[in-house]
Amino acid sequence: MGSLIDLEAWRRTRQPAPPAEAEQGGVDRLERAMDRLSPLVSKTLDASGSVEPRVETELLAIMGELAIGLVAEAAGRAERLAGRLEGRKRAGKGR
Repeated sequence: MGSLIDLEAWRRTRQPAPPAEAEQGGVDRLERAMDRLSPLVSKTLDASGSVEPRVETELLAIMGELAIGLVAEAAGRAERLAGRLEGRKRAGKGR
């Protein structure tokens, strides 16, 4: 039988919430990363109608992190994903 996870209790065990300035920095990072990521994903969707399963998983993970208030983690994940997709785009131009 599966177990039930209490997300609120889990959040209480994590470190205290960062100060507002640090949180705003995470939001700013997230916005910049999404500004990089959005056109890359849109171009892929326009070309093929879907994204690779790994990219879709990462996008869902970003949404999940945001849903539970992990803005800095979501920003980091979005930055890494944008970097990987930009790297693929540059590599494809050399072919």
